[in-house]
Amino acid sequence: EDIIFDPNVLTIGTGMEEHANYGVDFINATKTIKEICPYVKISGGISNLSFGFRGVMKIRESIHSVFLQHAILESGMDVGIVNAHEMIAYDDLE
Repeated sequence: EDIIFDPNVLTIGTGMEEHANYGVDFINATKTIKEICPYVKISGGISNLSFGFRGVMKIRESIHSVFLQHAILESGMDVGIVNAHEMIAYDDLE
């Protein structure tokens, strides 16, 4: 219960095919960790995910919002580390 896992959140949108699934890989890893160790906490540095889109804030903000929605609700992530100024509320996405 006092253990926090912090799996790497790796960058998508680099143009390299092998990086395209990193977001899904994190969500799947989070789900697996929670299934094996249901009482641990999981955090992730969400800003890393969108680093390939730096300078394009609308995309970064949208990625953070959608990713958090899925990582928290579908996989059980407990803590998302993200700059609050780089977020759009999920319900406000167009």
